[in-house]
Amino acid sequence: MWRIVPTVTGQPQGVAPTKINRMEIKKTDLFLVPNLLTILRLFTYPVIFYFLKKEDLVPAVIFMVLVALTDILDGFLARTLNQVSDLGKIIDPFVDKLGIGIFIIYATLYKDFPLWACFLVIVKEALMLLAGLFIIRKRKIVPVSAFWGKLNALVWGGVVLFYILELNSIKKIFLGIGVAVLLMTAVSYGRMFVKFMRG
Repeated sequence: MWRIVPTVTGQPQGVAPTKINRMEIKKTDLFLVPNLLTILRLFTYPVIFYFLKKEDLVPAVIFMVLVALTDILDGFLARTLNQVSDLGKIIDPFVDKLGIGIFIIYATLYKDFPLWACFLVIVKEALMLLAGLFIIRKRKIVPVSAFWGKLNALVWGGVVLFYILELNSIKKIFLGIGVAVLLMTAVSYGRMFVKFMRG
């Protein structure tokens, strides 16, 4: 889930804005602490996949937990260190979606994860990505990840983890929770997109 947060300067209420801070990406943004954590998370995915393929679940789970912690920490550090950047707003949700997609496909192929749920998640993430890119292209404004988007990523990370660990007693319960959160995220996202389209 994202929200658009343009900054309008010096405008009374009811008067059309004259200046909006547009998207700005600098090379130095790559070396900001939150963005370095996001990049580290990206390079962790092949390591996790390697251990999963070897059925070596202990290090795989440890790395998955570390990935979840960095996902929480990068946003916190961005705000705390005043290092919020447009680059971070783009790569953080992209890396989240990539990770969810990779490991849901793995769980579907090897861990009895339902094919319908895999399809539902992949389609939803693809639509969100395309809509976000559309906004960036049309408005030159980067959509910001909000509560439902982060919650959705964390919940589905947990769902995949339970399927990988084959925790049969709870995995279907959390699958239901994941579907509910996904639908709420999609509704919130859809409302935001319609609001954007109406100007």
